Amino acid sequence: MLSARAYSFRQKSRLAISLSWVGGYANIIALISCGTYVSHVTGTVTNLGHALIGRAWSDGLLFGFIWLAFLSGACASALLTESARRRELRWKYVHPMALEMALLTLFGVGLHLGGPGSTLELYRQVGIISFAMGLQNATITKISGAVVRTTHLTGVTTDLGLEGTQFLIWCRDRMRSLRPGRAGRVLKVARRHPDFLRVLLLASIIGSFLFGVAAGTFCYETWGPVALALPVAFLGWIVWVDYRTPIAAVNQIDVVGDAELQQFGIAKSMLPERLGIWRISCVSKRTAHRAPDFQHWAERVPAGWRVVVLALDPFTQFDRNSVLDLQGAAVRFQQDGRGLIISGVTPVQYQAMMDADLNRVLDLENLCPDLEFAVARGIDLLGHAPLSGTPNRLAAGSPALT
Repeated sequence: MLSARAYSFRQKSRLAISLSWVGGYANIIALISCGTYVSHVTGTVTNLGHALIGRAWSDGLLFGFIWLAFLSGACASALLTESARRRELRWKYVHPMALEMALLTLFGVGLHLGGPGSTLELYRQVGIISFAMGLQNATITKISGAVVRTTHLTGVTTDLGLEGTQFLIWCRDRMRSLRPGRAGRVLKVARRHPDFLRVLLLASIIGSFLFGVAAGTFCYETWGPVALALPVAFLGWIVWVDYRTPIAAVNQIDVVGDAELQQFGIAKSMLPERLGIWRISCVSKRTAHRAPDFQHWAERVPAGWRVVVLALDPFTQFDRNSVLDLQGAAVRFQQDGRGLIISGVTPVQYQAMMDADLNRVLDLENLCPDLEFAVARGIDLLGHAPLSGTPNRLAAGSPALT
């Protein structure tokens, strides 16, 4: 099931950067065609206050309407995602993205039919596009865990200043009193520092928004309302990708009723208390799906578990980014003095892990072909003797997958 926690940092970053240009693109077309910004509330509320003090009631009503439309879009995003969550739909964020695609199409059709020639048409057009921007901003805010916004840059610029300064201070502290040649090593390590990655993300969002503004200006002046076909097609592609290949979740298994444990005759009483077992799962069974956010999952694992088994799904697709995310989770477990064992590794998944050098941070003996071997390996890491009554394979240990 799709959830904000299912997206890794890299997936969230790509999504935020990708949609930022849509925000800038739509905002500039709204400014050119309707004479007002629609994607950020700060300017709208400022204009609203100015209009009220100047007793420009018609302008005040328009800016108040734009603000209300943006707010309504955010509320609609919350309602759609919460409804999908309660119905356990795997395409949790497809609905708001599909609605935004329809709204941008409707906005383009309205411009093609003549644009805001009257007051009623002006309200209709700015209401549609502002609602769409509120919808997008709320959806990406939810996906990213309130980390990024895509339709305005005030918060992004503020965070860039804060994070950038922290990163520069970190670099200065590490390079102070270094011997010649050490500076290059610090800079190499700095490229993987979380603050640097965050700064890179924020700068990329600003660049993407600016690109969208420039592209929207050029395309609208060149092709007119047909220019809206570009963001509509892009959103359609995002919807299609999420529909075809959803993102899985990681859930703690039921050690009493789990079918795979029962298949190997492993009862709850046979499992050490400090051994935890989690499984990757997708609401739609036997469907190809993308790997979840492993580092966020690692944060949720109870501290009392000293060895953690992660059971893979054979339909989980691993690329280099997802393996790097899994590496980050493995490193986190190592720092906490805990062991990570991965079970159910298929040959294709194993090759993807080796191509991304997962073996640099994870012992190959901790990659097991099935849950029985993984439990045996976990018992061995915890220092337990083989359990009486367990199958012979379970007592034999867990050889590395080859």
